[in-house]
Amino acid sequence: MKTAISSLLFLLIIACKGGDDNQNKGISNIKDLKTRQYAIQGQQLYLQYCSNCHQEDGTGLKRLIPPLKNSDYMLDDVNRSLYIIKNGLKGSITVNNVEYNQPMPENSKLSPIEVAQIATYIYNVWGNEYGLITPEKVKEALSTAP
Repeated sequence: MKTAISSLLFLLIIACKGGDDNQNKGISNIKDLKTRQYAIQGQQLYLQYCSNCHQEDGTGLKRLIPPLKNSDYMLDDVNRSLYIIKNGLKGSITVNNVEYNQPMPENSKLSPIEVAQIATYIYNVWGNEYGLITPEKVKEALSTAP
């Protein structure tokens, strides 16, 4: 009950905040309440764990860190992305026809629900409309290497 009240309060604060940045606009466009709640929590986790490299707006860092916004690599394989969020990545990848070869550190302390929240956020902002990514989907993705 306490968690539900905290989540509702958090939703109300974000909704009342207004804000005009694209991330909040993207979240406010999410119709499903559970998906929106995951995305709101995911945004906070994204800012904590991902935005230093991938930037707040998901555009990455020039040719050093790949973008997440409009990323063909990310959109092509959700399970692979879930695996990478948790376990990191080493080696070369190609994103939007640009090669990147910077290791991404693992986030091994993230729980399946936290990975699901981050993924729900990045797959539902910046023009994406994937929907809810559940902890069960994360567990499934983590059980198979990409």
